[in-house]
Amino acid sequence: MAGLPDIAARTLLAAYERVLAVAPDDVAQIGDDGVHWTFAESYARALRLGAGLADLGLERGDPVAIMLDNSLDFVHVWTGVGLLGMVEVPVNTAYTGPFLAHVLADSGVSVLVLEEHHLERVLAVADDVPLLRTLVVRGTAPTDGDLGTRFDVVPLAGMENGDAREPVRSAPEDLLAYMYTSGTTGLSKGVLISHAQAYSYASREDQERPRRGDRLLVTLPLFHLAGQWFGAYQALIHQVPFVLQPRFSVSQFWAVVRAHGITVTVLLGAMAELLQQQPPRPEDADNPLDLAIMAPLASDVHGFRARFDIEVAAVYGMSEIGAVLNGPPGTIVGGEAGFPRPGYDLRLVDAEGEDVAVGEVGELVVRPEHPAMVMAGYHGLPEKTAETMRDGWVHTGDAFRRDDEGRFFFADRMKDALRRRGENISSFEVERVINEFPAVYESAVVAVPAELGEDEIKAVVVAREGATLDPAALTHFLIERLPYFMVPRYVETRDELPRTPTQKVVKHVLRATGVTADVWDREAAGISVRRPR
Repeated sequence: MAGLPDIAARTLLAAYERVLAVAPDDVAQIGDDGVHWTFAESYARALRLGAGLADLGLERGDPVAIMLDNSLDFVHVWTGVGLLGMVEVPVNTAYTGPFLAHVLADSGVSVLVLEEHHLERVLAVADDVPLLRTLVVRGTAPTDGDLGTRFDVVPLAGMENGDAREPVRSAPEDLLAYMYTSGTTGLSKGVLISHAQAYSYASREDQERPRRGDRLLVTLPLFHLAGQWFGAYQALIHQVPFVLQPRFSVSQFWAVVRAHGITVTVLLGAMAELLQQQPPRPEDADNPLDLAIMAPLASDVHGFRARFDIEVAAVYGMSEIGAVLNGPPGTIVGGEAGFPRPGYDLRLVDAEGEDVAVGEVGELVVRPEHPAMVMAGYHGLPEKTAETMRDGWVHTGDAFRRDDEGRFFFADRMKDALRRRGENISSFEVERVINEFPAVYESAVVAVPAELGEDEIKAVVVAREGATLDPAALTHFLIERLPYFMVPRYVETRDELPRTPTQKVVKHVLRATGVTADVWDREAAGISVRRPR
């Protein structure tokens, strides 16, 4: 564990130059089609694609939107953009209508690289994106009809035919990407991310893994940080190959792991839960996977470790700050997010900005040792930037608590926190217990106004397929497992939870619906919850 390099060496070009100096012909990337690319081959292709995009009139610092499915073409395009000094704007492939129009218009892109099957969605918002002029299409590039009239449409394959260009030596503080956060109460914000922040996020050089000999599996979308940087970019930094899949598949996950000799992967907590919910098999522990990096940890992380014979590491991060907490394997405590990484000062503060005591919940604020290790701000939103970045500290909006050993535990999003009868309550923690009830598939806990001020708790639950969910039975289950003040008064059943295009639960919708006639009321049902004596 040598640690991360000096800040000046935390750029995409520097990462490539280091591996090209020692292992240019090692396999770097393996696509779903089985095609292998070496580090030297992928670097050369990235430069060709970057040069082709630059030939469209793009210059250093210009944004380029990418709306591609998971493929090595995506990897080579975004690295080509970065190596030529341009700025990537990844677009969620689920975006359509106003979501898509907002990202394309707000970022000010003139060029969009996209899949052929996304063309109609772009044409539908053409009037809302006047600056967009060129579509670079992966697949067939139609030049007739409305598309050809409104845009210059060119094939991605043709981007490699121009003259080669030398890479741009970007400074660590130069921008590499605008990463648009999925808004839950408003429009998505473009997070301005530098080369140094992206490198610091992706690198685990301050951890033991990955290391030479490892092989990574990337199943998360490349338009997200976890797939692109904590997957593909991390493999480049650590000079190991990665296997790219189109998407995460519960049914195929272990087959892919075994077929490719995968030793390290990143799992969102929900992905780990899905794997754990599958019927046990005799061969569960017979796999090459050594390490699963989870965010957040699965609810039964030790059961996951034992069943699949895998070590688990914790990590916490977000677009604005990168990855600032790591929980090393071998010492994992259930529910933890990890310890602070070197290079970042972390505090937990109350509403007045004062530090809270060990064990108490406070907002996580972060200060890096170098400004380029966190976001430069929100694109075109100086007031939002000033609200989030104050006196050198980035306010995350996430609530944590810290134990005596210095471990951090996620408590809640600050705006999702509840206060009932003088007690601060974590919706996240209540949801974890609700989700243990056999008939519950998933849940969301929100505050609704109490008659005497503060909040009452409403649990919105989705039943498992084929199950009947009895609110009274759920409540008795929770009474046995939650502090008295955390037991929800109201239970609302739904077929599904409302979500953003990036699959975050839209809690403000659940709060706004309040308590309707079809919401079950514990007190009306005569079930009381008593304070323990």
